[in-house]
Amino acid sequence: MYYLGIDLGGTNIAVGVVDKDYNIIARAKCKTRIPCDEGLIDDLAATAQEALKNAGLTLDDVPWVGIGCPGTINRATGYVEYANNLYLENFNLRPSAAEAEQACHCGKRRQCGCLRRVQGRGAEGG
Repeated sequence: MYYLGIDLGGTNIAVGVVDKDYNIIARAKCKTRIPCDEGLIDDLAATAQEALKNAGLTLDDVPWVGIGCPGTINRATGYVEYANNLYLENFNLRPSAAEAEQACHCGKRRQCGCLRRVQGRGAEGG
């Protein structure tokens, strides 16, 4: 079993894939574009997909995704209520199914797993 962790920071988005014993098996990162906008979800998805590719895995191999983000996060709704260093206010970190479909990069659209766990469970912490 593998897990995906995403660290959304003011400088970088860092993603790690760990095994069941919490050994880091792959990483990926990209610069955080400040101020953040709707493209943030695309950047999170692309960096997560890169880490999974580096690990030789797909999102289907990962039952849970955890996201760390500065600021005030509403765990029930998935919204970043306020993060001053990212210039986010009332930002939906857990996209709707339609938004996740638009953020898909694999080309399968409705059949794919891109962001489904972020959409479904990630903001609640599992």
